[in-house]
Amino acid sequence: MRRKPKAYVAALPLSALPELRELLGRFCAPEGARGNVVMMRLGDKALAHLDELVEAGMFGSRSEAAAFLVGAGIEAQKELFDRISRHSAEIRRLRQSLRQAALEALRSSTRRRGSREKP
Repeated sequence: MRRKPKAYVAALPLSALPELRELLGRFCAPEGARGNVVMMRLGDKALAHLDELVEAGMFGSRSEAAAFLVGAGIEAQKELFDRISRHSAEIRRLRQSLRQAALEALRSSTRRRGSREKP
């Protein structure tokens, strides 16, 4: 398992670099908004790239760099996510309809069985 680099170039928060904040800010959540923790495994090459961003002083941590890359990736694939979102909404609607139909069928079946069992 790789360890963090031994020496970092002075990493400044994004807020300390207005030009950088302007360029990268749209990919980064507002301060304090990154409250969700996601555990992930990365290959050596991906980890090295995160470390390069931190060593360059662009981000203060691997976590900040990874959050930036995830946000940039989502924005770069906006069309894909829009399409997925539309399909997901349709899938949710169909699942709800299927659940409703199944419940109605079960209720109807139970009523028919109950009326046959009574003399």
